[in-house]
Amino acid sequence: MVDKEVTIWVYSDAGSSELSVKSALAAVAKKLKIDSIATVQTISSADILDNKLSNESKGKNILIMPGGADLPYCQKLNGRGNDIIRKFISKGNIYIGICAGGYYGAREIQFSGQSSEQGYEINGDRELAFFSGTAIGSIKAFTNGQLYDEKTSSKAMVTLNYANAQQDHVYYHGGAYFSADADASFDIVATYIDGKNAVVSGDFGAGKYLLSGVHFELCPIIYEKYVVAQASNVDIKKERDLLLAISHEHYGALIYKEIEKIMVEMFV
Repeated sequence: MVDKEVTIWVYSDAGSSELSVKSALAAVAKKLKIDSIATVQTISSADILDNKLSNESKGKNILIMPGGADLPYCQKLNGRGNDIIRKFISKGNIYIGICAGGYYGAREIQFSGQSSEQGYEINGDRELAFFSGTAIGSIKAFTNGQLYDEKTSSKAMVTLNYANAQQDHVYYHGGAYFSADADASFDIVATYIDGKNAVVSGDFGAGKYLLSGVHFELCPIIYEKYVVAQASNVDIKKERDLLLAISHEHYGALIYKEIEKIMVEMFV
């Protein structure tokens, strides 16, 4: 059992998806079977630069970098901001990167997307570099050849494989697979059906990280409000099907179980 107060910080600033942020605020603390969570609150780049992580933290901490777009994360945090985060995690806290936050936590990214009729690429090094390797996406094999965009056609429920032959089905929208450097030390939490790494974790100093290419955090109430209610007539059936899939009582449970395991290891 975790015997220390835990504060969960959810990054909310330019680039962060309102869907992902609000889902994390609503669902993560409830899904984690931990009694000692003190607070769940947002944190901005300005807060990080103002040392809020250190000055206002109680006990132990988890920093969630949500889905969205990682280039604005770079623009706000490169340099001092990322240095603060790295030091904060290395002192015994946990970083959880979801989709864009997963890309952001890798040493390098290779991203391909679609905007209108034009494809685009985002490639480059990332400063946090918790995972020694490259986050590569989007994965069009899951979406009938469609690269990431804002359309429903680039979303899918994908199968993840875990240890002990366990499986679950989790929402995918533009996330990465994680290709490790030859000398990387890390743990594979889950793989996609093709065997590529979907969720990875590892040590960083006295801290830990977990990077996910899938959206295990989604909250059905939030998804219905921010996605389904706004869907076009063309997209409404698929969005309702996706909503039904993430409404399962045990949605994301195997990833939450891994986070609980990390928390017990780190915070007891």
